[in-house]
Amino acid sequence: MVSEAYSNMLKIFIPLLVDESSFFAHFMCFEGIDNKDDDDDLEIMDPDGNDDKPEITSSELGALNEALKDLLDGIQEDFYAIIDWAWKVDPLRCISMYGLTERYLSGQKTDAAGFVRKLLDDLRSKIISQFNKFIDEVCHQIERNERNVRPPIGVLSYMTKFENLASRMEHNIQGQSRDMVDKAYSKLVGAMFNTLEKIAETDSKSFDIVLIENYAAFQNSLYELANAVSSLAKFYHLASESYEQACTRLCNSVINLQFDKLISFHQKVDELRLRCGKSNEEIPFQQGLSKSDLRKVLKYSLTGIDRSFNLMYKKLVKSLTTEELLPSIWIKCKKEFLDKYAAFVEMVLKIYGNEPVTPVAEIKELIASL
Repeated sequence: MVSEAYSNMLKIFIPLLVDESSFFAHFMCFEGIDNKDDDDDLEIMDPDGNDDKPEITSSELGALNEALKDLLDGIQEDFYAIIDWAWKVDPLRCISMYGLTERYLSGQKTDAAGFVRKLLDDLRSKIISQFNKFIDEVCHQIERNERNVRPPIGVLSYMTKFENLASRMEHNIQGQSRDMVDKAYSKLVGAMFNTLEKIAETDSKSFDIVLIENYAAFQNSLYELANAVSSLAKFYHLASESYEQACTRLCNSVINLQFDKLISFHQKVDELRLRCGKSNEEIPFQQGLSKSDLRKVLKYSLTGIDRSFNLMYKKLVKSLTTEELLPSIWIKCKKEFLDKYAAFVEMVLKIYGNEPVTPVAEIKELIASL
């Protein structure tokens, strides 16, 4: 009903104001430009518009619009009152009012109805200002979460509530209000993601867990809407990238915890080869990297590998508060380990020749059943 009231005001009053302006302009131009005798009045007011007036100059147009302002000034307050009322009832109504205003504005020319164009332009500016005030307040509410959250953090409420807000915003879009809404999305999601990162940083041990659970919740809630709205799809993919990066870091941390000697051995070899320029033949003669050292590392790392994976799994179960994420993250952990182990085997074959090492396929088959 609020949008209806504003729509009706524009529908009724804008044509009236245009007509009033046009009549006033015709009258003033006749008096100020032609300076003809009264007998010529009928020629000037020819209903077919074929009058003999000269074109109005810019200075005359300026004077005319100043006169129109004196005549009509004050009526804009009634329009402002409707906008203020709409903002108090539902700030998102600003979106539809903006679209309506743009539609009327695009139909106005910079001519005798200059006052009407300025009125519409002022209405548009006020609507944008009111809408931005609402978006800023929502952003402040999101940012206040940083001060109030205490561990365990879990999923932040605003990460799932955004979908409801975005749906309502989409419902209010009319005409050319798409750009205004997309800018609001950028501001809101920027505040959401920045605040999330800051909250996650308050506890280094759960940093990636907090990111994983919140980016997953954001994606799950926004999935359908992101498929329909391209500007929201951009933020969905951004959350997806951040989710994958956090998952990779988490998997690496639990793998390194159980297979630190295997990972460390490989890193030392890479450092000597890539940073120090050691040849493959020289590596086995370096301290801590002999064939004997390799055998010890393999035995330590692969003996009881099922127990190591069991501890990795328990670590994830204990860390995650969102249980439904566990299966996919566990699969990723297995894949990350296999990738690391495959790279390790490739390194062994290059540098240590025929030194026995358990094939990747055998390890893959073993952990698949875990």
